[in-house]
Amino acid sequence: MKPQSRRLLHIGMNFFVIPAPQITAKTFLAFQQAIISQGLDFNKTDLLPNQIALLRTSTSPFQISIGTPDRQIGQILIVAPELVTPISIFTKEAEAALRAFEEVWIGQNRQIIQSDATIRELYETTSQHAFQELWENRLGQSSQGLGTFGKPIRGGGLRFVMDPTEEDPVQAEIKIESYLQDTSKIFIETQFVWVKQSADFHVNEHLEAMNEFINQKVLKFISG
Repeated sequence: MKPQSRRLLHIGMNFFVIPAPQITAKTFLAFQQAIISQGLDFNKTDLLPNQIALLRTSTSPFQISIGTPDRQIGQILIVAPELVTPISIFTKEAEAALRAFEEVWIGQNRQIIQSDATIRELYETTSQHAFQELWENRLGQSSQGLGTFGKPIRGGGLRFVMDPTEEDPVQAEIKIESYLQDTSKIFIETQFVWVKQSADFHVNEHLEAMNEFINQKVLKFISG
């Protein structure tokens, strides 16, 4: 694998908060105004019974959703579904969106009861087929062992789920696969779930922790 060939595809952050924000026509308009004051722009907005959604569908897609899964819990979802800018730009825009949220739904006793983030990315390989690189080079398996299936293998990979500990209260899930749209590339999806409650949104800290884990742990594992 070629670590320097990293291409980010997707970043998403998700926060569950208490108390739940009120979703009304008034807060819908106030949130749009707060978003504009933070320097963000969107070309589509929706007000649903339990959700506010703002979408930017331009060359740099970006989505914000404020919802109430139930009466007690609120959800803030921020996604760059087709990442075309660096992580630093996503971080800056996500932090601006959260400042807008705090401006509209003021709550001194707010608690983030859980947060999670997802990063999806691609890497070039040194083999003609990414699954071959994973199966033979990393795992040391013979290609003949796959003959049992009686069909050619178009793709496959590995999945790891790691539970949180007292020292590191983060649940991690890693998927390392051949990319089916281009089987010469390796697809990596990293998901972190922070189970420790917090009074603050930690966008930059969370993404930096994930980036460090990918660089120091995931890529090191793939390289053997």
